[in-house]
Amino acid sequence: MEKVDLCYKCKKNKVSGKGADFSFVHLGMQIKIFKWSGLCNECAKAEWIEGFERDAKEFIEVVDGKPKVNWQRYREHFNTGEFYGQRERLHSLLKDMGILSYEAKGNWEIVADGPIGLNPRSEVSYLYFTRQEDVMEFANLKYCNTLYPWEIRHIDEVIPRKEVIKNPVY
Repeated sequence: MEKVDLCYKCKKNKVSGKGADFSFVHLGMQIKIFKWSGLCNECAKAEWIEGFERDAKEFIEVVDGKPKVNWQRYREHFNTGEFYGQRERLHSLLKDMGILSYEAKGNWEIVADGPIGLNPRSEVSYLYFTRQEDVMEFANLKYCNTLYPWEIRHIDEVIPRKEVIKNPVY
């Protein structure tokens, strides 16, 4: 008899044996998430929507299937340093919506002298803006009154370490 793996949440739907990227549409937005192996598509989608309603809905307006982040609301809400868990979850949701990314190439960052990256950070990585309008609005709201210089950069090319160090010297 063949063993069937069922979703750990609903205990009804079959799941694949490994995690994978999964896409769906919510409020007209294309969402791309990493779905864990023990979760069915329906439960993964429901979990994401629940997280969006809890952690992101107050910061995002969806117009014609495109998310618009209210960076002013973001700044006011998170300026106190509180709500750390919610900020982490919001950053993850913004990544799933394609607003933030872990990838540098082709994306935007705010850089101060040093160079010091001023983009949002998650627990696991530095985040890059995927859209120019978001990085400009975020930078204007967050850093307009700073005394130190900063600029916004679009990252055209990234050369990975493994391509640079082909023959290590010891």
